[in-house]
Amino acid sequence: MFTGLVEQMGEVRTAGTRLSVTTPLAAELQRGDSISVNGVCLTAVDIADDAFEADVMEETSSAARSAASRPATA
Repeated sequence: MFTGLVEQMGEVRTAGTRLSVTTPLAAELQRGDSISVNGVCLTAVDIADDAFEADVMEETSSAARSAASRPATA
């Protein structure tokens, strides 16, 4: 269940249709777990000791770019 709490920070190693993120949290993940990256919920598909990878569909990528480019509202 997604709690909305930030548990760990990570660093994006590669981006595109496959996102690779280095994070200490990777050691706790299992294939199929959901993880939020910049507010976008992704599914871990490959996991190493210090990183995980998630597939990013074009629609997800497009929506995330669109949301990031909108001006903030008060």
